[in-house]
Amino acid sequence: MTANTELTGVGPALAKSLTKGGLTSAEAVASATLEDLIRIPGIGAARAAGLMKAAEGFRESAPPARPKAAKSTVKRSTPAREKGPTPAKTSVKNAEPAVQDPGNEKTLSLALAAAEAAREAAELKASKAKAKAKKASRKAQNLMEEVALAKEKAKAKAKKVKAKARRAIEKEKAKAQAILEARDKEAQDKVAKRSKAKKKKKKG
Repeated sequence: MTANTELTGVGPALAKSLTKGGLTSAEAVASATLEDLIRIPGIGAARAAGLMKAAEGFRESAPPARPKAAKSTVKRSTPAREKGPTPAKTSVKNAEPAVQDPGNEKTLSLALAAAEAAREAAELKASKAKAKAKKASRKAQNLMEEVALAKEKAKAKAKKVKAKARRAIEKEKAKAQAILEARDKEAQDKVAKRSKAKKKKKKG
């Protein structure tokens, strides 16, 4: 008997579940049906199909009793040509497909089930990834719009601040100009008064 941990994809946890389900060896898994495996907790249709696929080699390596018995009957009946060996060979040839076909059909059905499960899982994963990407794209678009709006607001605010500062500067300039002009006029008036005073003195 081969331990069930020798099967591809079977780790300690899965091996424990198989053992609890009575499948302690790889040969036991190989002889189990898809329904038997699905009944074990933690094993779905896809995993069950994968286990049966992995156990195929162990099923083939086990000594098949019926095919050997059929072959030995043929060898013994071959010398007796008078009793009609041809029908015996025909019956064996006809019997062989009856033994092998169920296994082939089972393997094919398992492979199809696994492929279908894998396809559904891939479609679901792709659908989730697409939805996630769409959500991320929408979020990025909203963020870009918010950034653009913030830039516009900042630009407008900076423009207002700049205009206000310009007006304040112009006002201060006008003030300074007025003060200078007032001082110039005052100086001119003083000069004019002195000049008049000198002229009066000269006349007197």
